[in-house]
Amino acid sequence: MITYYTDKNALDPKWVDDYARKAASSFFDSDPKKTIKSSQLRKFYADVKSLERQWQASGGDEDAFAVILPMIKLLKAKSSYAYKRNVVPENFRAWIEKHVDSVNAARDFKAFLLHFEAVVGFSYGFAHGNFA
Repeated sequence: MITYYTDKNALDPKWVDDYARKAASSFFDSDPKKTIKSSQLRKFYADVKSLERQWQASGGDEDAFAVILPMIKLLKAKSSYAYKRNVVPENFRAWIEKHVDSVNAARDFKAFLLHFEAVVGFSYGFAHGNFA
């Protein structure tokens, strides 16, 4: 289980920096079969952002979060399906599963959103050879 927060109850900045960069790096490999396509990364990110918009439109509280939680958990099945279709690598599927398993409250979802946003940002650099 992932702990997104420090002992001072603040989001650990490593989730939007070091850990995000490491995750993004892991999605890109010299072997095309082990590299995620940018379109697939954007698709999953868009799904998560859509859930955020639904949550916010419904009040953005814990009750509204309870409504979208099953759809968040559905991301595990979607990533498994994408993996079986060979459109995402295994490490992306595992990454989604690990994070989705850790999202059980609205504050976890907020932390995951920020982490995923940072991963997408770093991924652009890895996809275009701007990072080593």
